[in-house]
Amino acid sequence: MEIAERIIADVCIISISGRIDTITSKDLEAKLNEAIEKRKEKMIINLAKVDYISSVGLRVLLAALKRQKHNHGSLPLVSLQPFVQNVFKITGLDKVFQIFPTEEAAFSESDMR
Repeated sequence: MEIAERIIADVCIISISGRIDTITSKDLEAKLNEAIEKRKEKMIINLAKVDYISSVGLRVLLAALKRQKHNHGSLPLVSLQPFVQNVFKITGLDKVFQIFPTEEAAFSESDMR
């Protein structure tokens, strides 16, 4: 798994590539915690290049969302691949997270403004 971070305006965009599983989730958790601790209330998680997410990966994202909401921030997810989107739908997490087809949609439709 690879994690890249970039800032556009005042929004931190974290792009993930590869599998989010038991082994890689620790790195993702560390990166998300670091970004949240930097007080990045406005964040987007781009999952365009994620082809698999385990229950541990879901837990990491849920924990980050909880921390973001506590800080009055947001954590929309964008560009979910079919398998990953199906996992969110089956678990009901598609009702918990803001999910957008693209980064542009997240910028215009969420509270990124």
